[in-house]
Amino acid sequence: MSEAHVLSLFESPGKVETATPGATVWLARDPASGRSALVKKLGDAKAKARVTAALGLKHPAIVPTRRWLLEDGKLYVIRDVPRGKNLRQVFGPYKPEPEALKALALPLLDALEYAHAHGAPHGGLSLENVLRDADGKTLLCDFGTADPSDPRHKPHYAGVASAEGDIRAAARLLADLLPTSGSFGNGAVRARIEGIFLRCDSVSSLRETLAVLDRLASAPVPKGPLPAPAPERPKGPPPLASHLVKEYDLTPEPGMRPIREGGVPYLQAELLRPEPVLTGSGGLASLEVRNEGDALLTIRMVATQHAWLAVRPTVLPISIPPGATTRIGFLIAATRLSPGDYRSEIYLSTNAGGPGAEDLRG
Repeated sequence: MSEAHVLSLFESPGKVETATPGATVWLARDPASGRSALVKKLGDAKAKARVTAALGLKHPAIVPTRRWLLEDGKLYVIRDVPRGKNLRQVFGPYKPEPEALKALALPLLDALEYAHAHGAPHGGLSLENVLRDADGKTLLCDFGTADPSDPRHKPHYAGVASAEGDIRAAARLLADLLPTSGSFGNGAVRARIEGIFLRCDSVSSLRETLAVLDRLASAPVPKGPLPAPAPERPKGPPPLASHLVKEYDLTPEPGMRPIREGGVPYLQAELLRPEPVLTGSGGLASLEVRNEGDALLTIRMVATQHAWLAVRPTVLPISIPPGATTRIGFLIAATRLSPGDYRSEIYLSTNAGGPGAEDLRG
């Protein structure tokens, strides 16, 4: 079949713009289904296996791919066309409010999780292929036809469609849609939450970060200019738990050192693992933070990834002299947790480097 013959299988085909490089797209009516259809002609047939996998995806947040045709080494992919706009058209330069962001993102994450379970990564997630239809539903389209080697997608996918690349692309998309009003109007707040999103390594961690957006936005942030990042020191073995000292105060104790002018703070953190917590009850956990440097260590923000782990009331900022240790407490709430092992990241914004330290300022 030639291109003309392929198009003759549809009624009233009309060429439309596409964000996929090397592709040609027509909007038409498919007599086989009686629905509007989008016909996408790809530059070659290398995506055939991915498109074939997409044919089996049946999810309320995924636009169905109906079939494909192969002619002269070109792949023609036919999918449904929902009434609506993509997210770039919906929001333009504006950003959704937190609840609106959750409402549009959660179905997207559900769709990705479903597709990954069926061995069908998207391969080119972006604002252009996430749609909001006329009823306000979130829909993900173009499974298998987005090119992971496209310059827009390559930073996330390294040229290969994968679940890991989808997660990185979804994290970037959510970070780009963070609100800019209320608590999110502070650039340091948005930079901190953006950093948290970009470190997520699973769909569930993205979902759980969305669930605590408001709590992350309300965590204290430093006022005034921030110091330059401390240079990284060579990493040595972490100290044994027996090397940790008691919760610090400002009186001299063994191991404390004077503050050196021009010195560098250096953070060493170790979680004191809690005893198992019974379902329906609660418990405590602590993070021991030691300043192994020779300048004052300042902790400006403490936050957690999950709602079941909460920071106990803490006066910020926390200042730790050289050689001293402090303990940051956390509450574990297992009321809504089923039996199992749970993990949560803890985020600190500090003026120091070191094992476990994270620069969340931008």
